[in-house]
Amino acid sequence: MMLSIPSNELACQALFLHAADERRGAALFGENWKETLNRVLPFVEGVPFPSLYLEFPLAGDPFLDVTALYGEVASGTRFRSEAAAGTERMIDWFAQVSAQSNSLSFGFELDAGNDAFAPAAVHFQHYSHIRLAQEFCDALGEPAAGQLYMEQAACMPEGWAPAFFGMFRGRPESPLRVCGYLNRDEQRRSAEDPSRLEEVFRQVGFRAYDDRMLRQIRTLLAMTPVGADFQFDVYPDRRIGDTFAIDFCLGLKQSGLQKASFVNGTCADIMKQLETWGAADDRWHLAAGTCLTRALPVTDEDGREKVYAMTVCPKWVKARWHSGVLQKAKLYCEGKAGIIRNEEEEKQDDSQHAL
Repeated sequence: MMLSIPSNELACQALFLHAADERRGAALFGENWKETLNRVLPFVEGVPFPSLYLEFPLAGDPFLDVTALYGEVASGTRFRSEAAAGTERMIDWFAQVSAQSNSLSFGFELDAGNDAFAPAAVHFQHYSHIRLAQEFCDALGEPAAGQLYMEQAACMPEGWAPAFFGMFRGRPESPLRVCGYLNRDEQRRSAEDPSRLEEVFRQVGFRAYDDRMLRQIRTLLAMTPVGADFQFDVYPDRRIGDTFAIDFCLGLKQSGLQKASFVNGTCADIMKQLETWGAADDRWHLAAGTCLTRALPVTDEDGREKVYAMTVCPKWVKARWHSGVLQKAKLYCEGKAGIIRNEEEEKQDDSQHAL
């Protein structure tokens, strides 16, 4: 029997329920993870299903934060959440520019510890189109954040170019999180050359590090199989904050390979290293159980047969240092759902983007 295409809300609930199944929910996400799910549901209504990043700590008290990232939205899209208030003009702007490029995304970051009615943090990923960063901030009513970002981008060393940023709206003294991806050559150089990271930190203006922190960063950069991004906090007065973070991509897409890697592969090696340093405990063994790959035969509104896929994949590990001290690590699981498009449909879509 063919199924109809599930609603985004139903797919979102299914992804959360799978990730939290077999008692993983309380251990990884805390007892109140369903409250986070309810906060996320308005952010999947009326849009192509976003990439949902389930973020939870690998040590300390469990909790669940979620980021919803959108590569496309229609002009006039509105989210039924007080947390999205004030983003209407930005959404319409993004709808216009994203129609010309498939390499942009924006998102909402929903933190479990924040008031559900407080403005959600926002995220913008521009990759090589850095000129759009100021336009995004202008459309959001935060022009000073755009100016701050562009100034910091101009100060970054070669190989450390910013590609995305996040901001906490409604918090005047909060930092702008400036982020970018290390290419493979820079990642290798930073891992192998003992002087490289210190050189980068001096140029950026980051001073809150010591030799142990530098060694830990180099160790993790050498271990990560695919790639890494970096994160600095920049305050409105141009001061660089005392926190530095790197996200390490785990680089696995197939469910079986993911689970195996958490048993005796690269993922296990990284987790054991974090556990040795006290940044993780043994709960990371549960993370492999969140892996999901499901393909369902469905029919669309016109009765045409399609394939609908749902996936959950441990994607990133965040290591964060504050004043030189390694903090509790976090794991990011990506949840996705939607119709699988064939190659011809992908080619037609790509031909329409030429920013």
